[in-house]
Amino acid sequence: MSKKRWFRLYIERWRDGTFGLTPNEIAAYITLLCELYDHDGILIRADLDLLARRCGMRPTSFRKAFETLTRRGKLTLDGDVITSKAVSEEIESRERLDGKFAENRQKLAEKRNEIREIRQRLPTDTEKRIKTRVLESPLPQPGAGQSPSVQNFIKRREMARRRSA
Repeated sequence: MSKKRWFRLYIERWRDGTFGLTPNEIAAYITLLCELYDHDGILIRADLDLLARRCGMRPTSFRKAFETLTRRGKLTLDGDVITSKAVSEEIESRERLDGKFAENRQKLAEKRNEIREIRQRLPTDTEKRIKTRVLESPLPQPGAGQSPSVQNFIKRREMARRRSA
């Protein structure tokens, strides 16, 4: 089964493509489309009675609907394999898009890594503020009218500056 559990449904194409179909034919068609997408576009050894139960229809009603869908070219029955040209094209389109998305995600990850590396090399805002306001300002003379807590701060700052040098 496919990992992709969704498919695009273009409203106008669906409406135009199902115009003139009976409710049974539409129910059979959407159920078969879901089955095809779930099995990567191919239903091998398709059991029409089981598919009829999936659609909530009697086997005879389902077979009539299925015959109409194959006659109108919506589905193809080759032996016991059911396919659809539209489903195959959509799966190919989805795979191309997935490839582009993966490529774009890779580029984005590389840019984020570059930015992260640049940020790591740059000093932080706090470091800038400390350098410009505290460390690069002229030191007042100890005890020159300063409180003991300010004097302790100045001593600790000097000790830190000496350790880092």
